[in-house]
Amino acid sequence: MKKKIMFISNVDWFFLSHRLPIGLEAIDQGYEVHLVTRFTKYKDFFLEKGFILHPLDMHRTKINLFKLIKNLLRICFLITKIKPNLVHSITIKPVILGGIASKILFNTPFVASISGLGYVFVSKSKIAFLLKKVIKLLYKFAFSNKNIKVIFQNIDDLKIVRKFCNLKENNLILINGSGVDLDIFKPSLENHFSNKILFASRLLKSKGLVEFAESAAKFKGQNYQFLIAGKLDKDNPDCISEKLLMKWEEMGIIRFVGHQEDIKNLITQSKMVVLPSYYGEGLPKILIEAAACGKPVITTDHPGCRDAIIPNVSGLLVPIKDSKALTKAINHLLKNDELCRQMGKSGRELALDRYDIKDVVNTHIKIYMELLNNYK
Repeated sequence: MKKKIMFISNVDWFFLSHRLPIGLEAIDQGYEVHLVTRFTKYKDFFLEKGFILHPLDMHRTKINLFKLIKNLLRICFLITKIKPNLVHSITIKPVILGGIASKILFNTPFVASISGLGYVFVSKSKIAFLLKKVIKLLYKFAFSNKNIKVIFQNIDDLKIVRKFCNLKENNLILINGSGVDLDIFKPSLENHFSNKILFASRLLKSKGLVEFAESAAKFKGQNYQFLIAGKLDKDNPDCISEKLLMKWEEMGIIRFVGHQEDIKNLITQSKMVVLPSYYGEGLPKILIEAAACGKPVITTDHPGCRDAIIPNVSGLLVPIKDSKALTKAINHLLKNDELCRQMGKSGRELALDRYDIKDVVNTHIKIYMELLNNYK
């Protein structure tokens, strides 16, 4: 009989962009793979790939107690119905709810992927402070399962969660991001002297969009293009307003290119990739994709972001919320083509060493096998 893995994700496009190769490899390895998530336009794609699908009406950002209880009961129902040998949850709500359900139902082996702690853990607001207290308690219970592995993308998150959850060392694993296909994301022989500066991420204020636009304004009238790529994440209250985005474009500060299905081409056409984030990052995928493509990076001295580069070797670090420092760093790279080339080369070497998707996938399969073999 096939062993069953149940993935829980908040929305299908996030699983597609960050965990699809792991799910596909599990299918190839002979597992029966179930995907529990909110489906948008990718349902047919997952069916064609061999996933067994179960809808979950989960809102990624809004906190509604009734909805949370409803989602928890839905996950409990699915665990009871499917009887998975292992549950793997990704991102905050699925991790907490999936962890609680796995704990109370048979101590089902559980894998939690912490892809950043989110904005609550970096915000100084009173509401965020109270939410953080509640989330810590929920994490603590969700991670009390004896058959558990918790995957982190940066050491800061690992230390924070280990401290308030009292997790043992053998329950903790550090994996450098979601990985990248190095055969697809690779340096181009062209565009070494590009005039394009690229920001590519979800369009949240905490990703440093305002600081990016403020820096772009300093170069107005010069022969540079500041590109913003990404989708308006309207479910998130931190989303930049479309009105402000259009205003920046009308002012000639930036060029908005929207969501890109093939971000690789945009990266290779750019001189550098900039992500001035102060969001609760895991390890931003755009930064490891930039490294793989041999592009220098400018990002913030902030958990997750600083872990994605070798400072002053593959990229530059600037303080968070500091558009002046960001402008200075951008100008420094714009005026130094040889430095950009050297940083890009170092970034590619870093990607080869740390970010190969094959290594990330193999590590996950080994985690599954270890948990399944130890579970009695």
